Amino acid sequence: VPVILAFTVLRFNPFLQTYCVVLIAVGLAALTLWQPEAVTPFAVERAQNLLSGPPNVIRVTMIALGGMVLVVAAWRTRRLVYRSITEAQQKANLTRYLPAQLTNRLAEASLDDLRRGERQNMAVLFIDIRGFTRWSQDRDPQEVGSYITDFRSLVQGCVDANGGMIDKFIGDAAMVLFEGEDAAARTVGCAVALEQIMADWSHERQARGDNDVRVGVGVHWGEVFSGVVGDAQRLEYTVFGDTVNTASRLEQLTKQEGQTIIASAAVLQAASVAPASEGWSPLPAAELRGRSGGIEIFGRSKDAGRA
Repeated sequence: VPVILAFTVLRFNPFLQTYCVVLIAVGLAALTLWQPEAVTPFAVERAQNLLSGPPNVIRVTMIALGGMVLVVAAWRTRRLVYRSITEAQQKANLTRYLPAQLTNRLAEASLDDLRRGERQNMAVLFIDIRGFTRWSQDRDPQEVGSYITDFRSLVQGCVDANGGMIDKFIGDAAMVLFEGEDAAARTVGCAVALEQIMADWSHERQARGDNDVRVGVGVHWGEVFSGVVGDAQRLEYTVFGDTVNTASRLEQLTKQEGQTIIASAAVLQAASVAPASEGWSPLPAAELRGRSGGIEIFGRSKDAGRA
């Protein structure tokens, strides 16, 4: 009995284990409840033989074998649990460098599938701190590091709240991706929320006697290529295409237009946003570098955001 139960443990099948336990328990219970009509000398002799030395040695041996099998089962289970914990820790470490959504995707898909990539509609948001390079030139490195850490923490929290994914931080800037259902609407909502968050942060810093914070945000919607590129020594998940370039150009255009946010008409339309009624002002069609033809854009300043 112990050997059979021990071997069923090695199968890691709770249904098989339950079946064997029930079968053995019911069978032994039936034998226990069954009583002979009379105790004959033959029955007594058989009982004596059953309780003699050799059968007891066999019982002890069977119990020892069952125990050894259970030890092997415990060792295998411990190894599986340790491996699961290690993989979970490695995945947690990856999320410090990669978005959680991306680590799940990289773990589930094969390398060939990731290298093939895919084309999909995606909203892209760029945010950048204005005047950071000039401000940081003569500052203490610890002060600069604390400033950037606070900025990234605020951006990360806002992006997480709106279901986005930070593709990368680039110094004092960030590239954010939104995909899936209502991606465009979530992107516009994130841009507006970032505008307010950065304005509040700027007021807090000014109240402490620190410099104010001004940012520029560019938002666009369209088709992108996403996938893994690189050789066997270095692989990188990337998203690129005209949509990414346009969002970056719109963020840079906020400097010239004096706007906090510039969004393309494409992303506002995809988000079902009525520009005139939600604080967006039409701007002259932009002729962006590397792109043929103008693009219809709308701007949003801090004053409009607070209104």
